[in-house]
Amino acid sequence: MQTVLITGANRGLGLVFARRYAEAGWRVIACCRSASAELNELAGQFGTLQIEPLDVADHAAIDALAQKLAGEAIDVLLNNAGIYGKLSFADGGVEDQAFGNSDYADWQHVLRVNLFGPMKMAEAFVDHVARSEQKKIITLSSMLGSMGLNTGGGMYAYRTSKAAVNMLMHSMGHDLAARGILAIAMHPGWARTDMGGAAAEIDPEESVSGMMQVIAGLTAAQVGQLNAYDGSVLPY
Repeated sequence: MQTVLITGANRGLGLVFARRYAEAGWRVIACCRSASAELNELAGQFGTLQIEPLDVADHAAIDALAQKLAGEAIDVLLNNAGIYGKLSFADGGVEDQAFGNSDYADWQHVLRVNLFGPMKMAEAFVDHVARSEQKKIITLSSMLGSMGLNTGGGMYAYRTSKAAVNMLMHSMGHDLAARGILAIAMHPGWARTDMGGAAAEIDPEESVSGMMQVIAGLTAAQVGQLNAYDGSVLPY
């Protein structure tokens, strides 16, 4: 049985990932700070889905979970957990992160979750991934972290966290290739979630469906790219 570990699995894209992988017959390790009613319902429905409490900003907790799962194989490590800032995009985050409004403590927290979280997860679980069949590490990023696509400015905390995680995954992809691990960053599209808001362009199901197809067909040629949910490649 294939195994996927998903962070931020209690809602949004993470919850859809958890359900879709469980439906596909995978063992799902669904990690989140606090399980939602929907995630608990999935755990009751699928005996292959286990919920593990985890805050990706808590490095000691990550180490503890890695030790708990020591010796196990994880085919896909899916770094889905992420935040926009103290205000989501849908709740005024763009204005809150405009030039002149910088909240540096919040900015540091965004970096700790969006950048340090995926790095710590990868370092803690690299041996679990290496002993699996698929050997994949996926981190959800955003086109808002692309310098080539940035024509509007603003959103400093979120943009810089995603630009940094793009470079993180670019380097990780090269560093882990010798162990047969495929590590990439993915743009999920602007999806209608709590973070993205009701005005977003695509349904979460479409986003996750596309990403799962990309992940399933991932090859070494895609390492070092910013891959989008629809199979396209975005500029860094």
